[in-house]
Amino acid sequence: MIHRFDPFFEADNRSSTWRYFLAADTYRVEDTFYLEVDAPGVQLEDIDIEVEKKHLTVTVERHELADEGRTDIARGRPIGRFARRFFLGDGLDGEGVEASYENGVLTLSIPVSEASKARKVAITAGSSGSQE
Repeated sequence: MIHRFDPFFEADNRSSTWRYFLAADTYRVEDTFYLEVDAPGVQLEDIDIEVEKKHLTVTVERHELADEGRTDIARGRPIGRFARRFFLGDGLDGEGVEASYENGVLTLSIPVSEASKARKVAITAGSSGSQE
């Protein structure tokens, strides 16, 4: 199971927009968990994913649009470097994480570890325990 872990929540006093900017959903399909992270307006080369032991960290950087002659009237979209950290439970295979990015959504697939998958147990016929 994926547990959300946000160690930056208290430390980020500049703005609380990062947690809205990197909103995430998790769901499971058969033996794979999926993590979908919103990262609109971010270029693929500005996304970093790191798995260290049981922690998965997604870091993105959204740059300010540089346009000569532009005068901003109001700013509602965050810019800067943002990160979310997720704890991967013991049943997930951190080595098998795969990622794709489409339409501003980063999708990570995280397989259930082989040791945690359901398996059938064979039943053998045994003796009745009596000896003659």
